[in-house]
Amino acid sequence: MRYAIFGGSFDPVHIGHLKLAMAAVEQMDIDKLFLMPNYISPFKQDSKVTATEDRVAMAELLLPYNEAFVVSTYEVDRSGPSYTSETLSHFREILDGELYFVLGFDSVLTIDKWHCAEELMEYPMITGRRPGTEDAEGLAKIEELNHKYGADITVLTIEPFDASSTEIRQRVREGKSTEGLLLPEVRKYIDDHSLYR
Repeated sequence: MRYAIFGGSFDPVHIGHLKLAMAAVEQMDIDKLFLMPNYISPFKQDSKVTATEDRVAMAELLLPYNEAFVVSTYEVDRSGPSYTSETLSHFREILDGELYFVLGFDSVLTIDKWHCAEELMEYPMITGRRPGTEDAEGLAKIEELNHKYGADITVLTIEPFDASSTEIRQRVREGKSTEGLLLPEVRKYIDDHSLYR
């Protein structure tokens, strides 16, 4: 069995997340991909924090798009900062198979600064190119990580998605269209629950 963990704030979950998750499953023959909303501290200074149950519910709206998808509340149930290295270690212990870590192309540039970076490099990683992160810069970083840590990072062939959750929240706040950025059912959930207003 091949498993993958795709973590993030998913605030909100958007089409870019879906494209990366779908590509990971299809191109890497992943049997089960865990969409894992992470814990956001209520003391986070830069924005109003969206309730955990709302972020989990939005992630669950992706489940019908691929039978390999499952939502895990492991990190939010722990409440408190969750280090990726600890999460991966936990799942490696309880799963019988190969475990991959899915991350955005922009995160590749900083992953060697993450907590217990060397432990993270033990896991095969999956990413996809993203506008705003220069291909040459990202690919050079992957080569550096491979040389320094023996990292195994696969760059998927994926249609670029040019938007961030921050930008999408701003569009919702301003009453603008999110067509092509959010799934209609995610936008409906946001509007029904008055999120980002």
